[in-house]
Amino acid sequence: MIRIHNNFIGGNIVVKEAEGNTFVLENELRDTVGDWFYFAFCVEGAEGERVTFHMQENRLGPWGPAVSYDLENWHWLGECDGDSFTYHFREDEHRVYFAHHMLYPMHRMLDVATAYGYQTITHATSLAGHEVPALTIGEGEKTILLTSRHHACESTGTYVLEGVLKVLAKGLPEGYRVYCVPFVDYDGVYRGDQGKNRAPHDHNRDYDEGADALYPEVRAIREYCDKNECTFAFDFHSPWHRGGRNDTIFIVRNLDEKMTRFDAFSSLLCSHITRGAMTYHTENDIMPGVEWNKGSRNFARTQNLKENCHLAFTLENAYFGTEENRVSAERLIALGECFGKSLIAYIHDKM
Repeated sequence: MIRIHNNFIGGNIVVKEAEGNTFVLENELRDTVGDWFYFAFCVEGAEGERVTFHMQENRLGPWGPAVSYDLENWHWLGECDGDSFTYHFREDEHRVYFAHHMLYPMHRMLDVATAYGYQTITHATSLAGHEVPALTIGEGEKTILLTSRHHACESTGTYVLEGVLKVLAKGLPEGYRVYCVPFVDYDGVYRGDQGKNRAPHDHNRDYDEGADALYPEVRAIREYCDKNECTFAFDFHSPWHRGGRNDTIFIVRNLDEKMTRFDAFSSLLCSHITRGAMTYHTENDIMPGVEWNKGSRNFARTQNLKENCHLAFTLENAYFGTEENRVSAERLIALGECFGKSLIAYIHDKM
């Protein structure tokens, strides 16, 4: 019998209807206010069967869902029929995972830390009682603060972060150290939440200095920044589902007063992009006050307003990309390597 479930780290699905080998599925919004699109589910017991899955609107990308057999290696299924897709399970496919995009296994980041010489410490204890890891390296007084998964589902940013960590481990400038929180919404990543627009507010809206932090992970970041000189702060995100700017890589420029610094970093990033990386073009950046970029006190803008912070911003990383700039884990990691090299060059040129 075919079984569809979400019983794994990052799982998110509800089976609404089933008739033969056709299933109507809905993703779980849980405590997200409004709509969002993340789903991830597992199918077992479908060996040799041809199965059709009907999803809601704005749930599938241009190449269908991401597919995995081990929750570590992912590929795109291919073009699908609107909000539905069909999969023919081979006789040896006992367990297959499908997701809105390519998930990032939580244990992989700890393997990255070990491989590149980072010390793993406990950053905080989450509301659900999980020990939330932070990665550190370097002895300098100036901190490069790196974060991802302020919104639980945004795993493309974590792949990019991996590439950044790889480069900084090899070429960290003298006088600097790295402090990295790869899973800010740790509980949400573990459970498979959307994370975006979580009620009463999500982790990236927990930086109001006039109020206590709701989430222990954010409280610990705020305390760390109060005690240390965070010269740079970069937050790696994923944008809306797809369309327009959301299909690109772009910087969220959050402060007019630092536009010259944004321009300098952007120019360096453009110059360091390699053929194997997701491409980046300055013209895709979103400027302060444009569209949704209205100056909220999120992580990056809050850091950028601090006197000792030279530059802080969010890098948004598409879920799917475009035909000529298609997302894969390898290309996202390569982009992170380009970002890390750009940061090192910026420090040598500007600091």
